[in-house]
This record gives sequence, structure tokens and C-alpha cells, in this order.
Amino acid sequence: MFKRIAIVEANRLQQEAEAQVVDIRDPQSYALGHIEGSIRVDNQSLPTFLDSADKNKPLVVVCYHGNSSQQAAEFFNQQGFHDVYSMDGGFEAWKLQYPYAESDSN
Repeated sequence: MFKRIAIVEANRLQQEAEAQVVDIRDPQSYALGHIEGSIRVDNQSLPTFLDSADKNKPLVVVCYHGNSSQQAAEFFNQQGFHDVYSMDGGFEAWKLQYPYAESDSN
């Protein structure tokens, strides 16, 4: 079972526990801004991610507003990830909390 997590806690997990952050938004949205160190995963890149990811490290799933990430988090949990989180508020809330999100144009 995945857990829902607040933005501040997701940031702490990424910094202190080296959590993997998966962004499931579309390529254009990701290019405009994303959490530093996050990996964009879609249907094409999913098999590679599943093969290379450390299933013992925390995994934080990010979408636009924190809704789609819940379904994705459940999927990752079913794939054998042990510590899975869906970030409440999604990237839209993250960029309000941390306005200097990385973008590909930086």
C-alpha cells in the first residue's frame, strides 16, 4: 500500500533518504519545470525504469495535482517497490512551495 505525503515531507525524503522521484506528467510540462533529480516516466520508459530502479529506496510519485500519482503509486507498489508515496498537491503545489523548480531551459 502506498502512502500520501505532504510536499515538505517529500522534499525531506529526497534530501535525507535519497528517495527516487518519478514524474508522470507529459514531456512538455516536465520540460517547463520539474523537481530537481526527478525522472520522467511514461509508458515507453517504464520498463527501463522498473529494471534499473532500486526498489528498496523510497519512491515519490508526482503528477500535476496529486490525483493521478495515487494510481501510479499503487502500480509501483504492486511492482515490488517497498516504500511508495503519492505527493499531495502534485507539482503545481510543489512549485508554489519551492518556486525555483528546475527546468530544461536553465
